[in-house]
Amino acid sequence: MAQLNVYLPEDLKEKIQSRAKAEGKSISAYLTEIVRREIEPKAWSPEFIATFGSWEGDFPEIEDLEPEKRDDL
Repeated sequence: MAQLNVYLPEDLKEKIQSRAKAEGKSISAYLTEIVRREIEPKAWSPEFIATFGSWEGDFPEIEDLEPEKRDDL
């Protein structure tokens, strides 16, 4: 695994340490998660996948919906 040196303001370093500790992670694991979330392609969250198909009732057809009116931009 690669090693990276990063210079941060002291207040930001303290916030990172605090949040990593609160999540029970090392600073490296915490920062890796944040960077990975920013850099890698987005995917559906597990929460969304869990709710997929849970809609109850009839979903309106597009033809049955009134067009939305927007103010001129």
